[in-house]
Amino acid sequence: MSLYGWLILILSVGGTTLSLVYCLVWVLQNHGKENRLHATPDLDPRDADR
Repeated sequence: MSLYGWLILILSVGGTTLSLVYCLVWVLQNHGKENRLHATPDLDPRDADR
């Protein structure tokens, strides 16, 4: 493979790997959202059938 082929390969794989690592770090960090409620505790899931 030529020099330019290796360069494109390294940049492509490196960019994709960095993007994956960035996304994983973003998702796995909490960002201070431990107090956010996704649902209120007074909801009864059986009420969804009505």
